[in-house]
Amino acid sequence: MLAFDELDHQYYMGEALKEANEAGQRGDRPIGAVIVYDGKIISRGSNRIETKSSNIAHAETNAMHNCAAFLNKHARECVIYTTVEPCIMCLTTIVMANIRHVVFSVEDKYMKMELFINSNPYIKERLYHYMGGILQDESSKLIKTYSPFMAEVVLNGTRPRLNIK
Repeated sequence: MLAFDELDHQYYMGEALKEANEAGQRGDRPIGAVIVYDGKIISRGSNRIETKSSNIAHAETNAMHNCAAFLNKHARECVIYTTVEPCIMCLTTIVMANIRHVVFSVEDKYMKMELFINSNPYIKERLYHYMGGILQDESSKLIKTYSPFMAEVVLNGTRPRLNIK
């Protein structure tokens, strides 16, 4: 079994970026994910919010669904790589699936997930590794290319105000 520090994080993030690029090309948000077990990619997923007309069709959840039976037995030894820091829904699902190692490319400056993790003991104690910044320039470029709105929200942490009555 390969230790977390022995894994080639750039290689696996590169594979997640391929998924993100495919998502962007088909009109979905450019986010991709791969799940790795013992140095092998066991699942891939990409954002399919637009093509499935489903707000829960995120790259991370799709990757987990694709290998759900495997995760039931081996999740604690798996690493999930995702091109954008997981949102609250995805991170909670990752933790509930017992995946303990999360590697992401671009920090989501709007979600501010570090605050969520540090304020939630259940989440915090179950994440053994939570690491960002891997191939972030490449991921940022994909986001800017395919989704300028997402670039404003994720990369800059700004969101247009909605007029709610």
